[in-house]
Amino acid sequence: MVPAASREALPDSMVVLTVEGRLLVKSDAWLHIMRRLGGMWKLLGGVCRVFPKVLRDWVYDLVAAVRFRIFGRRNDLCPVFPPALRSRFLP
Repeated sequence: MVPAASREALPDSMVVLTVEGRLLVKSDAWLHIMRRLGGMWKLLGGVCRVFPKVLRDWVYDLVAAVRFRIFGRRNDLCPVFPPALRSRFLP
C-alpha cells in the first residue's frame, strides 16, 4: 500500500501505515502499535511518549542491534501468512 518511491526512502525497520495515511517508523510505529493494543500497553506507550523522539529511536536501534541476545532466536516462529494478509507485506 506504500508507493514504491516512498518505500525506497524508508529505513530497514518497523514501518506502520496508519488509517490516516501517515507513515510511522521505528519508535513512532512501536508507540502507535502499543496505543492500538490498549490496556497496559497503551499506558506504557503513553509513558514512553514523554521521551524525545531522538532518545526513543536510539533505544529502539539499541534493542534492534542486540535483540537476539536479549530475547533469543527461535527458528520455529517464522509465520506463514494466508494470501489475504500476504499482500500487506513487502516482498
